[in-house]
Amino acid sequence: MQGLLKFAVAGLLALCAPAFAAIACATTAFAMTGDRAEFVKLADDVYAYVGKKNDANAMVIVTSQGVVLVDTGNNQPDTRDIAAKIRSVTDQPVRWIVVTQYHGDHFGGSPYFLPGATLIVHDRVAKELNAMKPHQVKAWRKRFPEREQALAGLAPKDMMMNIPDRMTLNLGGKRIELIYIDDAYNIGDLAVWLSDSGVMHGSFAAYKDRHPDIRPDYSHGTTVTMLKQLEALIALKPRVVVPSHGPLSDVKDLTNMVDYLMLGRQKVRVMMQKGLPLPEIIKQFHMNEYAGWDRTSHFDWMAETIHRELQGLGPIVVKIIERDTKGVITKITEEGRYFTIDAGGGKELRLRVASDSNIEGVPDRTHFKVGQKIVANYEEPQGFNPALGYDVIEVTVQP
Repeated sequence: MQGLLKFAVAGLLALCAPAFAAIACATTAFAMTGDRAEFVKLADDVYAYVGKKNDANAMVIVTSQGVVLVDTGNNQPDTRDIAAKIRSVTDQPVRWIVVTQYHGDHFGGSPYFLPGATLIVHDRVAKELNAMKPHQVKAWRKRFPEREQALAGLAPKDMMMNIPDRMTLNLGGKRIELIYIDDAYNIGDLAVWLSDSGVMHGSFAAYKDRHPDIRPDYSHGTTVTMLKQLEALIALKPRVVVPSHGPLSDVKDLTNMVDYLMLGRQKVRVMMQKGLPLPEIIKQFHMNEYAGWDRTSHFDWMAETIHRELQGLGPIVVKIIERDTKGVITKITEEGRYFTIDAGGGKELRLRVASDSNIEGVPDRTHFKVGQKIVANYEEPQGFNPALGYDVIEVTVQP
């Protein structure tokens, strides 16, 4: 990592120069993916599913022994669309599913292809799958009603193969390398490298035109470990990179993310040296040099995370309290992933539906509608800013 950090630090020396703002603007793309997902051929038998509006991406590798699917889509319609796109290019079934991240937008579509396929996960992800709570398994089984009966009595752990730091799959003439870069906090991220074609799925580190999801509980890693991941990926010199979210990219975008992270760290460091308290650092922190990027809502978390890292502190340990609520849906965004309810007494509550949220009363979150009455059980983190909303354990739409 020293070589990459020396390069990045050297680049930071130029940040004080007046020309930096112009350079940043010149290298910043203003691209988000469109209103519809795209299915793009990257090489012979290799395709990218580029999610709409910077939703999660997937990669499809067709071999004579079956399809290797890398990640499974953001929600039910996306997963079904991925399956349809696969059928449009091959009659081979999906035999393996590589989970690059243990987050719902990458893993949540897996029950559509199971049983019949094998989940390939890192050892640390396997540990989490083995510890899934009953409500999580229940939500996973019923995520696709047409698959619920086939999955009765099964859990993800029953259909997984776990791997250590690295594994190479040789399937039907395709060499597929799975690469894990050690991260003490963000569990089990896997990059997928096809050296013959120069195509890579970059997992968590390979963001494109999207502010990274760095959180002070370190559940999504840290800037230091993200830099470590980027160093390893850049060294492979990929021709095409399928990022976790956003448009297709290449090695230049990986180095651009290095610059981004180092700039963010430098901004927080300068404010700390001035003696600014954390609330003021969070208030002043921005990455305006990357205007047009998606997810500016991540800024508060990013500033606090870097602040902790620079002090050598570990992650915030968040105590979770389960709460019950009821109310009327007043606003819905991102196909029901987020919705706001009027909980009475002038109280508004923003809730976040994840892949392991159990939904009753409607088939899936895309069926939420403004005006529906709901009851919900959700998680309230103590002393932690739930910037994206409170995570739903179970929500029932009332008749």
